[in-house]
Amino acid sequence: MLRNCVLTMLMIICGFAARADNHATDAAAEDSDTSTVEHVVDLEAAEKIFRKSCRACHGNKAQGAASYPKLSDKTPEYIAEKLKIYRSGEKIGPNSILMISHAKKLSDEDIANISVYVATAFD
Repeated sequence: MLRNCVLTMLMIICGFAARADNHATDAAAEDSDTSTVEHVVDLEAAEKIFRKSCRACHGNKAQGAASYPKLSDKTPEYIAEKLKIYRSGEKIGPNSILMISHAKKLSDEDIANISVYVATAFD
């Protein structure tokens, strides 16, 4: 009887250990799967935003004009970082008031789209 109890306990412990190991492997696989997911850029939506909100100051090809900087030579990461700063309401330059009012309307997806569009559309 004692032997059966010990064997049953060992089987239960081994089962839990195997399940925990399997769960850890599944979690690691899920982490690696999500790290490869990329945002699909909607260039049409980005172009609409650019035409409506950006080109009047930054130029038709994001080439810059007067006190408005050139954007076409910036990376998407740089553009996204600045837009997020402006969206938060932080002033980081002489045109901050204008940029904050435009950036506040942008979602994370809009920022990702416009950043890639501006950095790549005018090569």
